[in-house]
Amino acid sequence: MAAQPQSDFFDEMVGAVVGFVEVLSPFMFPPRPQVFVNFRGKELRNGFVSHVVKALKDVRINVFIDSLERRGVETLEHLLKRIDESEMALAIFSDRYTESEWCLDELVRMYDRMKEGKLVVIPVFYRVSTDDVKNFRGEFGRQFTNTVRRKFGTIEAPAAQRWMIAVTSIASMTGLTSEVHSIDSKLVEKIVEASKRQLGHFSSACLTIYAEVSVECVVALAVFMVRCYMNPKMKLGDPGLFNFTNFLLYFVIRKSLLWCMS
Repeated sequence: MAAQPQSDFFDEMVGAVVGFVEVLSPFMFPPRPQVFVNFRGKELRNGFVSHVVKALKDVRINVFIDSLERRGVETLEHLLKRIDESEMALAIFSDRYTESEWCLDELVRMYDRMKEGKLVVIPVFYRVSTDDVKNFRGEFGRQFTNTVRRKFGTIEAPAAQRWMIAVTSIASMTGLTSEVHSIDSKLVEKIVEASKRQLGHFSSACLTIYAEVSVECVVALAVFMVRCYMNPKMKLGDPGLFNFTNFLLYFVIRKSLLWCMS
C-alpha cells in the first residue's frame, strides 16, 4: 500500500485539531460576562456611553448596547432577551431618559431580573439630579408624564405603574452620579471599578492564567506539527497523535479548573 501523502496527512491532522477545539471550546474559553447598557439619546451614544463602552472593553468586559436602527416588537424582544443573558446592567439616567418607552420597558425587565437575583443593576445619574429621578421632577419628570400620556393616557395604567416602580426602585439604590464625579472621565473610571467589583469572578488574575495556558497549548501544537513534518510516515492513528490529544485535553481541563477556582 502506498504511503499516505504528507499533504493529505496534514489536511487530516488540521481537520482533527480544528474539530477537537470546536468541541471543547466552551470549556477552553468560557463566555465573558455581559453588561447591558440602558440609556437614551444619540448624544450619549456618541459621547459619554461610547467612552463607557470602550473603557469596559479595555478591561475585557463584554458590553451590549442597542445599536440597531430598526424599531419594532421583534427588536424590543431581542433587547429584552439580551438583558436576560446579561449578568450586570447599567441604567444610565439622564434628563431625556423617560422620553423613551423602550428605555422604560428595558428598565422593567432589569428590575424583574434583579428581584429574581439574576441580574446586578448599577444606576448611573448622568447630569441629572438623583432627587429628580427618584421623585420624577424637572425635565426627567416632564418627559415621563408626556410618555405616559402618549402611550397609556393615564398614570393609573398598570404598565405605567410598573415603569414608576422600576424607576424609583433602581434610582433609590446606591449608584454613581455626575453630582459627585463632575468630570466624565472620572465617572467612567468609577463605572469600570464598580463593574469589575460586581464581576469579580472574571478577575485580571484569571485572565493571566488563561493567557499563560493558551500559550502553552499553542507551543505544544507547534512542537507537534514540527515533529510530524520531520516524520512524514506518521499517521493519524499513531500513538504520537493520541498522546498529543491527551496533552491538549490536559490543558483544557486544567484551564477549566483554574477558571472555577478563580
